[in-house]
Amino acid sequence: MSTTEKVSAAELADLPLFAGLDQADLESLSGQAVRRILADGETLVDMGVPISEVHWLTKGQVALRVRHEHRWVLVSTLHAGDMLGWSALREDPTALSTARAIGPAVLVSVQADGLLALLTGGSAKSEMLLRRLFGTATLHLDESRAQLLQLGREGVISAG
Repeated sequence: MSTTEKVSAAELADLPLFAGLDQADLESLSGQAVRRILADGETLVDMGVPISEVHWLTKGQVALRVRHEHRWVLVSTLHAGDMLGWSALREDPTALSTARAIGPAVLVSVQADGLLALLTGGSAKSEMLLRRLFGTATLHLDESRAQLLQLGREGVISAG
């Protein structure tokens, strides 16, 4: 069973997305932020359920899996520093994959509504946050592109 702990504004400031953010904004976000400690194999979120948080993996690994043609398919393995829960930032915020800890894992979880309010504030800090988020999204898309380009390049696989 996962445990949760409060997260301070200083701890949020240690996350790359929030580095350099005003103290008042960090305090506002930290008021609803928690640290989640997951045991090996514990599920953070199930595919298809409504979600309301964005998460940063600070320790351990998390597997993202989707159900496809009556079987589970691993789509990504996340490591410390990775962000997940992007779907909480869109309309109809439902999880597009199941996230499960591979070994013990620690995440910092922030309410999507609070992050969205900060992103839409129209200040220079809002622009900075948006650029950082889009930068992270671009890296994820590039990694996905590289994986897709590798498909079919495995060579001939034989039984022995």
